[in-house]
Amino acid sequence: MQDDRFLHISILYVEDEPAIREGLQRFFQRRSGTIYLAANGQEGLELFEKHRPDIVVTDIRMPVMDGLTMSRKIKELSPDIPIVITTGHNDEEFLLKAIDVGVDKYIKKPVDFRDLMKVILNLSSAVLYRRQLEQQNKFLREVMDLNPNFLATTDGSTCTYINDSFLSFLRCTGLEDFRLRYGSLENVFVTKDDSFYAGKNISEWIATAADDRQTSRIVVMKPDSGAEDDETTFILTVRHVPGKREYLLSFADVTHLEMEKQLYMILSMQDPLTKVYNRKKFFDELEKEVERVQRYQQKLSLIMMDADYFKNINDIYGHSVGDKVLINLTDLIRKGIRKTDILARYGGEEFAVLMPGTDVEGAFEIADRLRNSIASYDFPVCKEVTCSFGVAEFAETDTIDSFVQKADIALYEAKSKGRNNAQVFEGGSFKCSM
Repeated sequence: MQDDRFLHISILYVEDEPAIREGLQRFFQRRSGTIYLAANGQEGLELFEKHRPDIVVTDIRMPVMDGLTMSRKIKELSPDIPIVITTGHNDEEFLLKAIDVGVDKYIKKPVDFRDLMKVILNLSSAVLYRRQLEQQNKFLREVMDLNPNFLATTDGSTCTYINDSFLSFLRCTGLEDFRLRYGSLENVFVTKDDSFYAGKNISEWIATAADDRQTSRIVVMKPDSGAEDDETTFILTVRHVPGKREYLLSFADVTHLEMEKQLYMILSMQDPLTKVYNRKKFFDELEKEVERVQRYQQKLSLIMMDADYFKNINDIYGHSVGDKVLINLTDLIRKGIRKTDILARYGGEEFAVLMPGTDVEGAFEIADRLRNSIASYDFPVCKEVTCSFGVAEFAETDTIDSFVQKADIALYEAKSKGRNNAQVFEGGSFKCSM
């Protein structure tokens, strides 16, 4: 009965004796197999390079090129190709040479074609299985190349596959080009806050990413010679391929989500009108500065300021003019303080300036300077605007609440004394500027 395996394989038969060669050709052709015939090793090598048959059967002693030399050259071209040798020799030296070449089977002459058929059919099972795997792998790679997500595989030391979309992002023409340009995968990553980066050793990097209970990581990547704008944020997922020392890396582009996250963070700490810190962010910064003062015994002062009669501006000129006044005030305050000082809109028409490394006298001078610059500024529409100021310095016995309360009390004192002045809270007493 015909074995279907034989229908799907091709054979190269190399034999210098015409009668044996032709007899085997007739035997195989009756079974519908594809067979290529050669009379010596040189012809056999040329036919192999042209047709790439699945199995090679060859004699040893032949003119032009012997069977072992041909087999060695074929193995260099295709290491997995099954090779069967036929010979009348049985010496140990010959067998060692055959093993060294990588010959799979050995049949003594005269060859029984039925025995040879059994050997070929046994080898064909492995050939067909390997072909099936290659077709599956080819299909999977085609699917992976169509995937918009970036995909790569690695054996833990080098990349073994990168899909087309990933190669395009990296500006590489193929896997070899990637290896030449980047060397290794970890060289693509950018060190960023909150991003995963395990250093320059990809083995350590993969081990950390794969073994940790956290299966997804945030990574930032940038193509070689790319500008900072080319930085892209991804969620990296690492999966171990069962039964292999191979890992599948999947990168999902979440740059837009990261930008939204950053925007949300900015909005959560920024006053939308004046673009300075809001009240929540002010207290976050105040807490940090108080911790620094308590640890290093540094000075810290606070200026609280409030626009005088601001309700009248809104009532007379409208809220749009009032908003412009607040923006103008913000610009004037920014110009009058240091870059290290922390400005926030405390609420409504009230602002706070936190001044690290500044004692109460220094803060008072700055408050008075701000008062003068605001009072002399020609505001659009409403022309004249003044502000009242309260100044306090953080004391050893202070808490955050008591510190802010001292500045508030000083501000209230400035309001009660006619506005457009600065008051300093010092041990329950006040120092005034006009």
